[in-house]
Amino acid sequence: MSLLDIQPINNINSEEFHSAVKLGDDNSKTLGFLPKMAFEKYASENQLFGSFEKNTKELQGYLLYRVSYNKVTIVHCCVNNSFRGNNIAYNLIQYLKNNTKQYDGIKLSCRNDYGINAFWEKCKFVPIKEKVGRSKKGLPLTVWWFPQNTNDLLSQISDYELKNKTVAVIDTNIFLDIKEEREKESLALNSDWITSEAVLYVTREIYVEINRGSTNDIKEANRKHISNFQLLPFRNEQDFNSVVSGLKKEFKLKNDNDHSDINHLAYAITGGAAYFITRDSYLLNNKTFFIQYGLILLRPSEFITYIDEITQEAKYKPKRLIGTQINSSCITFKNIEQYINIFLKANEKKNVLQKIIRDAVSFPEKFEVVSITREEKNLALVVYDRTEEGQLTIPIIRALKGTIKSTLIKHLLYKAILTSLKENRTLIKITEKQLDNEFEKLLKDAHFSVANSSWSKRSYKGIKQLNEINAENNEQSNPKVDNNFKNNYQLERQLFPLKIFDLEIPTFIVSIKPQWAEQLFYDKSEEKLSLFEPTYELLLNRENVYYRSARPQILKAPSRVLWYISENKSTKTKGCICACSYIDEVFIGKPKKLFKQFEDLGIYEWSDIAKTAGDKENIMAFIFSDTELFEKNISLKRIETIFSDFERKKFMPLSPIKISQKTFLSIYAEGMKQ
Repeated sequence: MSLLDIQPINNINSEEFHSAVKLGDDNSKTLGFLPKMAFEKYASENQLFGSFEKNTKELQGYLLYRVSYNKVTIVHCCVNNSFRGNNIAYNLIQYLKNNTKQYDGIKLSCRNDYGINAFWEKCKFVPIKEKVGRSKKGLPLTVWWFPQNTNDLLSQISDYELKNKTVAVIDTNIFLDIKEEREKESLALNSDWITSEAVLYVTREIYVEINRGSTNDIKEANRKHISNFQLLPFRNEQDFNSVVSGLKKEFKLKNDNDHSDINHLAYAITGGAAYFITRDSYLLNNKTFFIQYGLILLRPSEFITYIDEITQEAKYKPKRLIGTQINSSCITFKNIEQYINIFLKANEKKNVLQKIIRDAVSFPEKFEVVSITREEKNLALVVYDRTEEGQLTIPIIRALKGTIKSTLIKHLLYKAILTSLKENRTLIKITEKQLDNEFEKLLKDAHFSVANSSWSKRSYKGIKQLNEINAENNEQSNPKVDNNFKNNYQLERQLFPLKIFDLEIPTFIVSIKPQWAEQLFYDKSEEKLSLFEPTYELLLNRENVYYRSARPQILKAPSRVLWYISENKSTKTKGCICACSYIDEVFIGKPKKLFKQFEDLGIYEWSDIAKTAGDKENIMAFIFSDTELFEKNISLKRIETIFSDFERKKFMPLSPIKISQKTFLSIYAEGMKQ
């Protein structure tokens, strides 16, 4: 049927007019009765037109409308029974659209029990609300709407949004996730920081899907919630239909939901959106297809990570891990699924890991998902959760099998402690459910304790008396100051890096040459100095070994040690104290035997040990751990002043020096800016 067969009916004395009135009267039971005077009024205002059979000029159907408040309302749309099934009503609607573009849109009311919702959806009308009809039974009516006047600035995505915001469309499932608060990943789209960076739109198709709701109350509640989002402008029906045709060739449509999915996507494409947010796995698996339309399909977690990535670019750049060839970086929206597949355990349900990771990346202001790689090979994955005040929770911490797995785990645990302290979080809680025996042993070594299927550790910084610690933790079972050195020492190690004021523990200053210090200690940015490129396995260790002459045999374990970097004559730099550690064990023995024993620790080659040994029969090796870099290096001049005040002697750092508790605490407090 050609649109040319449709003509205005504006002569009230014509046969065409009388045919329209008769057709209306014959169908008054469904249309509602309309007096002839009303037909005459609409005809005189050019608001009545009909479709006529080409040869016989017989009236096939007519459409009658009115205009108020710049909106068109369809009063009657009627088709002669003899011509039904020939798209007469559809063509009448299209004619109306083409001739009323100056108005805001077209509205109509249709009884729900007529069962013709599919027709209005085909005509691109959307159901915006329901109301009680005027029939004796009060049967419900659905109000349908088609927008016009696309040149209206209010119906466009503003230039500001296009230039300064990320424009994205959410599908109906995401809309319902947010409305019903049922998916944490989707709820993250409500975050204030997201709304400041992106504009989330819904498409007109959401009204169609809502209209399929099971009850009127559910439909009405969902329609009200649409006001929390902007409605994507509907620009051009011809372009929309063209895109729909293209999508239908690619995707098989089995039901109404499939049709709605295609319509959502077509609205997003023709409406100017850059992103389409969905949890539909079928669509996401075919996301590459939509690149040709300039539309990127993402899960909520992927979209949020993308926004965070472009607003905090530096956060996602790989960073060298303590001077090694190992990098750490936050995962991006492009590789979330990749990491889920790589770190999934054999006995683990994929959807469980997916939910943890996706929920985490959905709240980048509270969570951090960090990958550890070397030469693009994955080594480890860690998720940090900062939702609890004063607590750092780690729901995922995994390292793949390899030669440095154990060493890397030790480092990650150590790093977690330092991170928590930097953020003033005294409690670290590891809730990872896929820990193996090796990992649990390393947790015990790092002074974590297990309870209720999670591992935890408290850490404090600074210097405290034992009774202060008891009061803060409300733990009367903590050991008191009772000269029980073993208990007090174990408590200090458990609460590392805290230093207990009451603990009388041997403390020493050990001199170390600048070249060795460069390889053992790093500046605050964790970038290694450039003299050497040591083996990465050694750098990651929490434990290290240091060799020196066996005499004097003053060092003992356990003890604390302050590291004094000796003067560097080539750079004319004076000496300073830069760090402190714990001495765990001290060994005296043959050089080759000690080197073989501790070859896996430290930074030394045999040639270095040979120089230390000289012609001596025995040398000393001591194991040290939990090294803290000072925030402020203590200069030689300042050390000399402290020695004069507390030790009553000159500072002579040629060999290890035993110092008092007061001297240590004074230097430590100054170095950590206490």
